[in-house]
Amino acid sequence: MPGKGHTNSSKAFAQMEYDPLEQWPAAERESERQNGAAQVHEVQESQAQKSGSNKNYEDAAPDSQPPPNKSIKLISIWWLEAISCLLVIVMVAALVGTVQPYQGQPLPQWPYSLSINTIVAFYSEVMRAAMILVLGQCLSQLKWSWFTRPRPLDHMEHYDNASRGPWGSVGLLWAIRLKAVLPSLGAIMMILSLLVVPFTQQIVQFYPCTFPDAKLNASIPKTNYAHAGVSHHIGAALSSIDPKVQALMNLGIYDDEPQQVSPNCQTGNCTFDEVYHTCGWCAACEDISDQLEIIAAGGEYGPNFTLPSSNLSAAAGDRTFVMGMGGKGIQAIRAGFLANETDVNATSNFEPSAWSSRGYGAAQCTLDPCIRSYTSEVKGGNLTEILVNTTSQAWSQNQTWYGAIDVSCLNAAEEQALRKAGYKFDRKTTPWLGYNLSAVAQDAFNPTVFNDTSTTIRPECIYQTDYIQVNSLLEYFITLFTGQVTYGTYVDGPAILQTIFAEGNVTFASVDGAFNRLAQALTVWTREHDGGNATGLVYKSDTCVDARWGWIAYPLALVLGTIIFLMWTIDHTRKNAGSRQDYKSSPLALLFHRLGGVGTEGLTSDITSSGELQKKAKGMRVVFQGTDDVWRFTEVDRDHTYETDKQSGSISS
Repeated sequence: MPGKGHTNSSKAFAQMEYDPLEQWPAAERESERQNGAAQVHEVQESQAQKSGSNKNYEDAAPDSQPPPNKSIKLISIWWLEAISCLLVIVMVAALVGTVQPYQGQPLPQWPYSLSINTIVAFYSEVMRAAMILVLGQCLSQLKWSWFTRPRPLDHMEHYDNASRGPWGSVGLLWAIRLKAVLPSLGAIMMILSLLVVPFTQQIVQFYPCTFPDAKLNASIPKTNYAHAGVSHHIGAALSSIDPKVQALMNLGIYDDEPQQVSPNCQTGNCTFDEVYHTCGWCAACEDISDQLEIIAAGGEYGPNFTLPSSNLSAAAGDRTFVMGMGGKGIQAIRAGFLANETDVNATSNFEPSAWSSRGYGAAQCTLDPCIRSYTSEVKGGNLTEILVNTTSQAWSQNQTWYGAIDVSCLNAAEEQALRKAGYKFDRKTTPWLGYNLSAVAQDAFNPTVFNDTSTTIRPECIYQTDYIQVNSLLEYFITLFTGQVTYGTYVDGPAILQTIFAEGNVTFASVDGAFNRLAQALTVWTREHDGGNATGLVYKSDTCVDARWGWIAYPLALVLGTIIFLMWTIDHTRKNAGSRQDYKSSPLALLFHRLGGVGTEGLTSDITSSGELQKKAKGMRVVFQGTDDVWRFTEVDRDHTYETDKQSGSISS
């Protein structure tokens, strides 16, 4: 019998093909096979001499041949691992499908307060668990073919530990010293699987963001009618200005910062990206210092400065700064001192910035109705309104009305009606069209009330004011800006003029700024007074999702490696006789193929399926007992009862 066992063992070694469990050269492998066969032969002869023709052994192992190879379907062995690989792919697809729709979007509001991190963590944990199952089962299956050649018995434990997780895989790598490609690859991937969850968690990051709220609308005041705050009628085409409006205009001069309208923005973050138009008031100042006539020694403390267009004059001392009505608007003169008569008209620098260097200057300012175009943004509750354009030349004027049409607002019927009425314009190059009105736009839109051109245009396209607003405002300015400031041993004069004079620091820029702030204050009032609005988007502060897809490269590489490892293992299982059994990690395989010396293997089994092993095990009853200090599993009858042997600790009948 030993001789026959030797022959079968040698044939088994000789028939083995090269596989990725080995990296030895062919000559070395053949030498190893021969040495292994010789060792087996020696051990068989030695044990045969000791045991003779042992009848018990003859009964237990009549020919010591390995069980014949049975043809098995790969799907019956690897179906669970294939499903696990499919599950891994599904989890990757689910992760991408869950995160991608929310990239750059606010955090999703899911039932039960589920967060996107929770879902990603679930996907990654399932992914890792499925990968570990595949890697572990493959490593378990590889151990059976590993022992088709003589190996240290403790490698059985290393393989078993490696199939359970990363720490055991470290032990396997140390035991086999990376000398086998396939199990080393599986062990390395088992260790690398530790990083699957951290890497997938790095995919999703969050950042503060603002996002349009479709349920809310932002609005900012605008008007199609330039009001000046006229109050009581005091004369022909003349009314007083409401005291509250006067105070607002005065405040525009006193304040260093221009006034602003109050937008309706519920969240404090809104945008008005589209240009919107509003009627308002625009100031325009011109430096007319070059028009001054200077008479040396014309004043008590220096020369006299006069503007011929209005005969407005100023001189250092009691009339250092003078303002009043001129030919085309409000004029202002800042007088200065000259060292001697030769300094009169000696300078040719009449740039607006040269008031300080020259010591004198003059300006003329007007305030007219205009159409102002804006874009704006509210951020953190603070409004930033950008003036895109102003126009005060588009008006068509008659004895009462100023009128203009926003050409971009017109529909086809309105455009055709205007052309039929004799208006000539190019829609592409004419943003504003002077419009001859005979009534307030809301009334003019009534088909029974026609303007001078017998056309009806929607009110929202018409911008207008009237002569009473303009005339009344000019009359108020004449009163407001007429006076002088004494600047010498004391300072005296109207508060408004003193504010503009700024203790002698007045420049053209400061005069221009004062009138622009006044125009802005009046525009703010007329916009908020009318009740019209431009609409915009409301943004709510939120937390948005940022998907950093570069981090998914690691899990994808590991998924691909796991699939390749499974396919490689299946191919190895198909080719290698030692791993065609469906044992994997089943402990029953070790019990049905117990350890023995060469030639004394004891009972062997020809079962190649783990399912058959389990079926067989269900029909058996065993006890772990010690006999002569040797512990083993022993099969017993089903109808036996047992009690504990107090001396040996075993269970006996």
